[in-house]
Amino acid sequence: MYKYHHPKPIIIKLTDELGFQLRRKAAEYIIANQNRTGAERGSSEEQGFGALAEMVIRNGLGMPKINPKDHPLGYDILLPSGVKLDVKCRGGALPFKEEYESNDGIVREAKHNFFARQIHDQDLDADIYLMTHLETPSNRALPGTTRQRKWILYICGWVSKERVAREGVYLPRGSLTEQGRTWFTYRGQEIEFYNRNLNGIEEVKDLLDIEALDVKKDKNLKGNLNLTSVDAVRIAYDLIGRGVLAEKHLTFIKKETGLKKIVKPILHSNQYFHLLRWLKEKGVLTNSEMEKARKILKEELYSGI
Repeated sequence: MYKYHHPKPIIIKLTDELGFQLRRKAAEYIIANQNRTGAERGSSEEQGFGALAEMVIRNGLGMPKINPKDHPLGYDILLPSGVKLDVKCRGGALPFKEEYESNDGIVREAKHNFFARQIHDQDLDADIYLMTHLETPSNRALPGTTRQRKWILYICGWVSKERVAREGVYLPRGSLTEQGRTWFTYRGQEIEFYNRNLNGIEEVKDLLDIEALDVKKDKNLKGNLNLTSVDAVRIAYDLIGRGVLAEKHLTFIKKETGLKKIVKPILHSNQYFHLLRWLKEKGVLTNSEMEKARKILKEELYSGI
């Protein structure tokens, strides 16, 4: 039976001899078995990261490094309990953090992403997903070299497929998302699920404790928001302006999230002040209202390159 742990990532460095062997094995596997069909499949590089993460997990569980060729496509590992586990991995140059700093002094909670098609495909019959993140060097082609020091796998925690489908937030192509200090739009159909809502593990072998009853329990679990606290407040601001919510709802959200600082808007504050000046020129904005805005937003003047 699984025992819940806070989803604090397990950090596994893949820079020693064993790590390089696994990286090389993953590279060889993808050369021989790359998936070239299917909508929104990962690139060969991304598939390599997934293969590497799976091999690290299998090694930690004392299993063979790879599955036989006739293994089903819907999952990666069949646990002793019969639970079907699929390892998910996305790579990047930055380490995985539970919270990311932004330039407004408010942290952004970490999230994980799923391809929506995979979650809603009934033929992909995984019971649970194990979420991982691979920190890579700037030249991230597998297997890399023995001198590279930034091959690090972060094992974050697991969640049932049903809970991702029920609680995750579906975002169509072109949707805007924020990570720390950066913004970008999604190229694919994504489902966001936040790290704080995962079931953590203390060591890889804890996965062997997961039973069907644990999966059933997770299917019905009600987690926290799958939004950053900042976005929850932004949405409340917007819905108050549209007459849907009231100030009491904003107060409740701030209390629940523990957010006390002023949340910066998505657009730059200079654009807000441009509108405010236009309203003032039209005679519908008072000086006191302008000063109120200055207490909340900060205008930024050009100071040279």
